Amino acid sequence: MNKRVKYLCYLAGAMEFASMKEMKSWREEVKEKLKPYGIVFYDPVEREGDKVHRNPRDQGEYIRGLKQAGKWDLFHEELRKIYWGSIDVSKMDKMRILIYLNEKGKLEGNYESDLQYWGDFEAVARSSFIIVYYPKDVQTVGTIEECFIAYLLEIPIYLILPDSTKTECSSTLVDRAIISGGQIFYSIKDCCDFIIDKYKLKEIKG
Repeated sequence: MNKRVKYLCYLAGAMEFASMKEMKSWREEVKEKLKPYGIVFYDPVEREGDKVHRNPRDQGEYIRGLKQAGKWDLFHEELRKIYWGSIDVSKMDKMRILIYLNEKGKLEGNYESDLQYWGDFEAVARSSFIIVYYPKDVQTVGTIEECFIAYLLEIPIYLILPDSTKTECSSTLVDRAIISGGQIFYSIKDCCDFIIDKYKLKEIKG
C-alpha cells in the first residue's frame, strides 16, 4: 500500500565539491536518528541516480567535462534533470511552478513512491521542513538556492553549523533560516532532538 507521508524532509548540503564521504556521512546520521520516528527523507545523494543514472561523484565529473568541452546544451539539460526532474521549465514561470508544487503537496499529499520522479526543487517545495548541513569550508551554491526556495514558501529551515557559529555564518542564511520558522543548531543530535520534540514524534515499533 502506497501510504501518504506525514512528514517529508529534504536533506540539503554540499555535493558538487564534496567527497562522497562528506555527502553521505551527515545525511546517514540524520536518517538513523529520525527514520524510526516515521520521517521520510528525500536524500539527493540517493535520488540523483533516479534522474541521471550516475552517482553524484560521477555526475559531477560528467558535468565538468561538458563545460570543458563547451557542450552547453547538454550541460544545461543535465542540471535541469537534477533540479526539475521530468518538468520542462524552459518557457514557464519557475516561481509559479514551485508554488503549485508546494500547494499540491499540501492538498493531495506526498507519497514515497513518487519521490523517484521528482527533481530536487520539487522535493524542497513539497517538504514539511528541510535540514541543511553547512560546514564553513565546503563550497556550495545549490544548497543556498534550496534554502531560498524554502524561505519563500515558508518551509522551516533547520540549519546545522558543525564548525562555526551563527555570528560567523552568512547573515543572509541565518536570517532566512530564522524567518522561515526554522532554527540554528551546532550539532546533528541537537537538531534531531529538537525536531522530535517540536513535532511530538513517537518512535514507531516493529
